[in-house]
Amino acid sequence: MQSDKLSGDVEANPDRVDLFYQQGKVACVMFTVLLLLSFLVIGIVTGLNFKNNSQENQTRGLLSDDITPIPFQYKGNKGLCSDGWVLYKNTCYLIVNVYGTWELSKSLCHDHGAHLMVVNSEEELEFISRVVQKSPDYWIGLKRDKMGQWSWVNGDNYHSTPHFWDENKPPHWDTESCIYLKGSDTVHRKLMHDADCHSERYHICEQKLEKGTW
Repeated sequence: MQSDKLSGDVEANPDRVDLFYQQGKVACVMFTVLLLLSFLVIGIVTGLNFKNNSQENQTRGLLSDDITPIPFQYKGNKGLCSDGWVLYKNTCYLIVNVYGTWELSKSLCHDHGAHLMVVNSEEELEFISRVVQKSPDYWIGLKRDKMGQWSWVNGDNYHSTPHFWDENKPPHWDTESCIYLKGSDTVHRKLMHDADCHSERYHICEQKLEKGTW
């Protein structure tokens, strides 16, 4: 009987049914719009947070001396260096944070078509000191043979290049030794030290760009 009464109400009040239908339809549309707006707001907030975090990470990479470099932002827009290398003027550098002897480091650079770093200016040394880690030592391409003669791996004359020795370095005796940039948590610019060539340190490779590409 209750069912018959409901049917009678529906037949007697068709406008009432349409009203309920329209209200339900409007409520459904409003719910859908609110749901879409919620997803849109969440997407915008997430995107802004990601962008801000990326910018903070890039800034931290530029300003902090405590993180290992190989920061791609030093490559600039030209992309003249291979991935993992950093660009300064007309030279690409590879910072290798793997321990090895001087000879092994020299060989690894050669495998990359490069050679151990040759320090040509104070500005170059300042740049490298900024992009490497502060604490570790890094082999460079300078060696003294058993006769006490100095030579750079690329053939540059030792006496015609600037020298950036630390205080009381190098010692003045005729013994074979290899040169590295000394790590320090207190000194901003790394300076040159000598050590047994069989000791193990990180190293820096460099590769000159061909003229016409810069």
